Parts: sequence; structure tokens; C-alpha cells
Amino acid sequence: MTTIDSASPRRGPARRPRFKRHEPPPLRLTDDDIAIFRHVAKHRFLRSTHLIRLMDRPAKKLVERLGALYHNQYLDRPRAQLDYYATAGSAPIVYALGNLGAQVLSEIDGASAPKVDWTDKNRTARRPFIEHSLLVADAMVAYELATRARPDLLLMEPNDILARAPEATRRARNPWTWRAKVPHAGTMRDAAIIPDKVFGLDFTSERKRYHYFLEADRASMPVVRTPKSARTSYNGKLAAYYFGHRAREHTHRFGIGNFRVLTLTTSPERIATMLAALKEITGGAGSNLFLFTDRATLAAAPDVLTLEWINGKGERVRLA
Repeated sequence: MTTIDSASPRRGPARRPRFKRHEPPPLRLTDDDIAIFRHVAKHRFLRSTHLIRLMDRPAKKLVERLGALYHNQYLDRPRAQLDYYATAGSAPIVYALGNLGAQVLSEIDGASAPKVDWTDKNRTARRPFIEHSLLVADAMVAYELATRARPDLLLMEPNDILARAPEATRRARNPWTWRAKVPHAGTMRDAAIIPDKVFGLDFTSERKRYHYFLEADRASMPVVRTPKSARTSYNGKLAAYYFGHRAREHTHRFGIGNFRVLTLTTSPERIATMLAALKEITGGAGSNLFLFTDRATLAAAPDVLTLEWINGKGERVRLA
């Protein structure tokens, strides 16, 4: 008869390291796997929780499949998230495209083999860049899921909008560069910014299209630059959008008749600071061009289309 020493704790099977690949069993790719590659390639980085929502599959099975795709080098797990695990415990794993995943997509799309070493790019990606990309993904995944449930509503991707832009814009090295002349110290200076994301909502039954420039703000820059500071500030972005809009840059450069600037930031307090800065820019009037929300409010919204944003006049509005 076998006896168990009650003083000795029972030990289960050792958990494999999360960020070290092991020898995996053979893997046959499925249509779901290809869809996962496309989602990750589109957003650059996604959490496992993003992919569970996008794929609408049982969480446990999908997490297991993501692990298999990682160990087979189709997906990657950026190592910059290791410091988060060291300080904050368990969290959803962040995934990026691996070299084999990129190769599969290029073969399916009939493109030449990618020259980018995604393993190297993922290894050198720093945590601030990853977290900024994930904040953008929080918003865009929410809009993708919301438009899926609306047969009368389509999510317009950047390429859909760019296809209707003037030829000079389509041929530009970075077509989404937004340029404006902004008043500064009694003169007009040139300003140029690139939105974090450009997308649109096409209400097909109403035959109306609305365009949005998304800014993901992690509070890594001051809202207002002090006279002695050389750092960029968020009100510089607000001013560039505001004065560029007045000059109809959106029509001249992108061929669109309307747009709004969506700011997803960290807290209601930071939104209040941004609204104050916007009033300074607009002579106290504010502007409906701008809409603001924070990431906790976005995460709590059951449907991003019914989410109440705060506009540049301090009023609550919805996109749909």
C-alpha cells in the first residue's frame, strides 16, 4: 500500500514557461487559424481576450489554440510584456504575428514572401509601443464587433477611405499625414500629425458615411506644453486638427466632407484638462469636432455605438 506524507504538498504537472517555446506536436492549419493571423496582422498586437471576442469561440479552446500557434511559430508573444507579469501577476497574453504566420498570409494573398523579420521586430518592440497599439485595438475591436451586429452598418477601413481620396494622396508616402497652419506667438507655423487610426461608419440604409480620426492617449505627454518644455503636447494635436478642419484639409487631402476626432484617454480628469485646452484654442467656444472618452468607460460599454462621448463643448453625444 502506498502512503502519502501529509507534510509534503502535492504537486501537479509543471506549467510550461509562457515565453519559451517547446517542441510542439504537428499542427494542421484551419480557417480559424487564418482568421486569427489576419486579426493580429491588422492590429499589430492583440490580447487573447481581444481574439476570444473577435473569433466568438469558447475561451478555453481558443487560448489552447493560441498556445499551439505560438509554439509552432505562427504567432509570437512579445517579451516586453514579461515585466508586466513580474509586477502585476497574471494577465491576458499579448500576441503578435510570427514569421510563419506572415508567410502563410503572403502565400494565401499571392504576395511575395515578406522580407520583415517579425521575430526580431517583436523582440525589440518596447512596452509603451505595445500598450499604445493595444489601446487603439480596444476601440477598433469594439467597433468591429458592433458593426457585425448591424446589417445596415459597415465599418470602413483605412483602405476603403483612401480609395476615394485624390490621386496625389493615394500616391503619398504616408497618405494620412494631416497638415495645418497653426497660430503661434503672432505668426502661423506649419504642423503635421498622423492619426493613430482612421476609420468610418457607413450607414447603408441612410446612404450616409461618417469618418473618424482616432487618437489613443496614454497620458505620456502633457496636455499643455510649458514655456520651458521642448516636449510635444496634446493641445498641439487639438490645434492642428481644429485649424486644419477650418481650412478643409479633410476635403482637399482626403476627399471627405466630414470627420470627427475621437480621443480615447486614461481618465475623466485628463478629459477635463483637454476640454480646458480646447477652449483656449477656440476662444472659449469649444468645438463639436472633438469627442472624448476614457478607457474604463469604453470597456464598460455593452455597445460602443451607444457609448456616450463628451464633445468639445462638454456635451454628451453618441456616434449612432
